[in-house]
Amino acid sequence: MAGTIMATFKARLVTQLQANSTLTNIQVTYGDPGGAQRREAVFLGDIETNDHIPESLSSGRRRRIEEFTLEVFVEVSSKPTPQTCEERCVELARAVETVLADDPQLNNLDQLMWCQLQSMSMTTVQADAPVCTIRMLINANARLS
Repeated sequence: MAGTIMATFKARLVTQLQANSTLTNIQVTYGDPGGAQRREAVFLGDIETNDHIPESLSSGRRRRIEEFTLEVFVEVSSKPTPQTCEERCVELARAVETVLADDPQLNNLDQLMWCQLQSMSMTTVQADAPVCTIRMLINANARLS
């Protein structure tokens, strides 16, 4: 009986993102790269919610639907102005969205029914050099047996 696909989902998503032509020369990591972060990066964050819904009301082992939301961060600090930082960050976020839209089952990941972009938020800081961060929330649904 499979308990969750969270870790395999994250691993497959990183692989799919690294294969995207727009993200080829961008740092794409499974988790926050911390001090090793480059000036353009895409990295996975936390799983915010994970609900398991039984498909039937019987007792014992039964199939369940797993629903969870994953954070994905896109961060750019390579541009001279806040506007150009935001434009580049949006371009990279669009590449993440394209990966999901083009292959919502992530190359037939076992038990994954679909994944999709739920929402995005953007924060821009203008200090010594502008930094733009887009936080994307990705919904995933799986059928666990």
